[in-house]
Amino acid sequence: MTDLTTETTRQPSKIKKTVFALLLGGVAGFAATFLFLRFADSGAVGELGTSREIASLVGLVYLVAAAAVLAGVLAPKAGASFLNVEDAEELREQKVMLGASGIGMIAAGAALIVAALAAPVGPIASGTALALFVALIALAVFASYVSQKRQDELMRAMGQQNGATAFYLLFFAGGGWALAAHCGFVAAPAPLDWLTMMWGFGLIAAFVTTIRRGMFMMR
Repeated sequence: MTDLTTETTRQPSKIKKTVFALLLGGVAGFAATFLFLRFADSGAVGELGTSREIASLVGLVYLVAAAAVLAGVLAPKAGASFLNVEDAEELREQKVMLGASGIGMIAAGAALIVAALAAPVGPIASGTALALFVALIALAVFASYVSQKRQDELMRAMGQQNGATAFYLLFFAGGGWALAAHCGFVAAPAPLDWLTMMWGFGLIAAFVTTIRRGMFMMR
């Protein structure tokens, strides 16, 4: 009875925390998107076009999410109010894992943005863009390895489920697009579009896995 009462009492707090986190993420995402589009429209990075702008925005989502995680690691008390953890102590215990994860997300997001801004349309020379992309992906892989070594069994299982879900999303959506293009119904996806789908479906897969595991509601 006591456990049930405690859980009932905590439910409104969980809802408030979830709503706060969603609003905070929405505001941060909107602000970042608005500023980037204003910057892109200024002509400072050339005429990117739809494909490159979408790729940049997907990369930006990675940067915003990583910033939230790293902010929580650096300021555990504040982070406990918008990250899905029990309390600040849990953030302190997981600082290496979460810190590495945040760094990996920054590297991955930056890599996609670099690809989007590569020549001949963007301002980054092709050779420089390729070198930066490879270096950033290497950093992302290393950071992910460090983070994964410190994850528990549940987190590793969720990671595997994320990967499988992302693969099937890419298979059906990307494969369907490629087939439609092959049959002459639509324009074929550009190489950058494939990268954008890989990155984007990774985010969608993480969201789907969180919901399926019943972990969407904040603790």
